[in-house]
Amino acid sequence: MAVRMKFGVLLPHFGKEASPSRLIDGSRMCEELGFESVWVRDHLLWHPHGMEKAGLKFVEPLITLAAIAAVTKKTILGTAVLIPVRWPLKLSQDLASLSYMAGGRVIAGIGLGSTPAELTAAGLKGEERVEILRETVEICRHIWKENNASYKGKIFSFDDVTIEPKPVDPIPFFYGGSTRASIRRVAEYCDGWIAGRVPMATFDDRLKYLRSLTERNIALANIPIVCIEKDRAKALARVNVEELAGSSEGSKHWVKPPSGRFSTIEDLEGLLIAGNPDDCAKEIEKFRQRGIEHLVLDLRLQYDRYEEILRLISEELLPRYR
Repeated sequence: MAVRMKFGVLLPHFGKEASPSRLIDGSRMCEELGFESVWVRDHLLWHPHGMEKAGLKFVEPLITLAAIAAVTKKTILGTAVLIPVRWPLKLSQDLASLSYMAGGRVIAGIGLGSTPAELTAAGLKGEERVEILRETVEICRHIWKENNASYKGKIFSFDDVTIEPKPVDPIPFFYGGSTRASIRRVAEYCDGWIAGRVPMATFDDRLKYLRSLTERNIALANIPIVCIEKDRAKALARVNVEELAGSSEGSKHWVKPPSGRFSTIEDLEGLLIAGNPDDCAKEIEKFRQRGIEHLVLDLRLQYDRYEEILRLISEELLPRYR
């Protein structure tokens, strides 16, 4: 069912193009141009994908969002996604404080991440990451509702803890991932699903699976790679199909195209929005028809022209959906 879709932007807080001005001034620009949300990734040990080319710079996500909260008034602040490398009580404090300082407007995207070694580096056990994530969500919700709270899980426990301030508004948890196991976690204990960059056939398969598991109203978000130019050929020339097809750890679980491999632009439908504004609008409509509430545009192929591309999208695409 088509819904009123909100447009967001994956911030350039990683790689060689990241800078304080690009993040802070750029986020203020996003709000002024009509984008409704900004989103950050999360890594402790980060190694760029092939399509990201260069740079080990990775600005911590919650610090990034805190800085942006100070220069925006209504922009939704989203994580896509936080991985379980933070002790749950500390994360509950960080997210509640972000909500308090921002006047609400926080979405907590969470996920297991692709590298258990990141948990090990944080003093946690990578092999326990599924249970760590579940208990993290339970603890955050518990501590946000109650004072003098106690908890006893398989991994974490505490007694008589109060953390103030509480979130201004309830903070929803969106699960990030495209495997069937991810969908089961969405259905079990999350408020939304962030598909990430995933082919449309895989998205459709997982959405059908989700609907079979729960009748709850699950919010839907998606983060396709976007490459837009006024000239279609110029946009497509920036796309390396092979790199994009192998850019996700979850690609081995994707529904394959008829040829059995992702080798053409068409095979990347849903993962990629590319071309001129009309081309991009046609692809965006597919997301709207599937009920996506938050379409987060991943502009990393054009971060070198980030501000220019934001203006192009605001002029050529956003008015079509207002």
